[in-house]
Amino acid sequence: MRLIRLFLPAQGLTSEARWILFIEAALNASKVSVPFLTLYLAQCRGLSFAVAGLFLAVRGVGGLFSVFLAGAAADLWGERQVLIITIAGMSVAAVAIPHLEGIGALVAGFFILGFFINAAQPVFSSLIVRSMPAEKWMEVYAAEYWALNVGFAVTAIAGGQIAAWNYSALFYIEAAATLVSLFLVLWKIPAQPSRVKIAHLGDWAWQSLLHKAHRGLGKISLAARDKLAVALISSVFLFSLSLSQMTSTLPLDMEILGYGPDEYGNAIFWNGVMLALFQLFTGNVLRKQSRVKTLAVAALVAALGYMLLAFTATGIWFILLCITIWTLGEMLEAPMRNVLVSSLAQPGSRGRYMGLLSAALTTGYCFGPLAGGWVLQLFGREALWLGTGVLCLAAVVIRLAIAGSVNRRLA
Repeated sequence: MRLIRLFLPAQGLTSEARWILFIEAALNASKVSVPFLTLYLAQCRGLSFAVAGLFLAVRGVGGLFSVFLAGAAADLWGERQVLIITIAGMSVAAVAIPHLEGIGALVAGFFILGFFINAAQPVFSSLIVRSMPAEKWMEVYAAEYWALNVGFAVTAIAGGQIAAWNYSALFYIEAAATLVSLFLVLWKIPAQPSRVKIAHLGDWAWQSLLHKAHRGLGKISLAARDKLAVALISSVFLFSLSLSQMTSTLPLDMEILGYGPDEYGNAIFWNGVMLALFQLFTGNVLRKQSRVKTLAVAALVAALGYMLLAFTATGIWFILLCITIWTLGEMLEAPMRNVLVSSLAQPGSRGRYMGLLSAALTTGYCFGPLAGGWVLQLFGREALWLGTGVLCLAAVVIRLAIAGSVNRRLA
């Protein structure tokens, strides 16, 4: 436990919450294939940049389905049971990818991989708050975002070295590392009784699961009637479209510039390091700042980083500078958007608003790679990064336009 306390410096977390966050970070660190999927598809499978982006979009669609279903399944059978299924599914899907032949089989494999990878996230979030009082939830979620990025930093540096050696090994090592997280779940997360009796499983269970998922979608549609919230969350969708390029088209762009997968891994490792070092401190810094204007500044800073990248031809230092700039925008964006969307909702409806926010983020990460791969192939890298910056500038315009209305709502 001393090691866990060093790993998670946030104060006030229970032992159970620390272990859950540690397991979540370990699981995120095991996903060594994720930043290198486009390179794998382009170099090992011989697919074009646009088609590689389409495969990442398919993976995102799988994740979009699982985001809605995993929470309902956890309510029905318990979080621990669902985690065991999803983590085991991640391991099996990762092993299968290198052995799939034909476009149809590979599409199905990427859909299933995305389904299991994304399914764990809402279940972990449910587990974390179960062991903490409500007044500690902000601290817990800040620690969760920090832990996830620590895991991402490990993924970037390790995955780059593995990909430079053998792309197929990415999936085998990911599967083995995922099983370590599965062991930790079995060891450290207490068993929970199922919410339904075994005798009543079967058609009834699946009907209940689908009913809960349908009810969840209905709740999100209620939040979608709030025009102010929709405008704000639309700007978050544009921001996520831009941010998704870091793990989809940036590796392809760096390949065009003559860099290997290990150098790409080192570059995005810097993104994870920055978030791991400084994200925990942003809450105190931003507490008294204007919320909407802070989000506008975040998108403006990110736009600068993306658009500068359009003008680079050589020099890894310049790529690192651009990543540093848009990471600063990400650090400002992540904590503030959750607080602001939650604040716009009336008591009793915050879950609906946060659900709509999660759907927007997942959709952005789903279609961002598809659009980015298409632009890179047809129009080139300059159009890709200038267009990515324009998306962030559009988010700036939306946020400044609604700033007055949001402030009046909050007042």
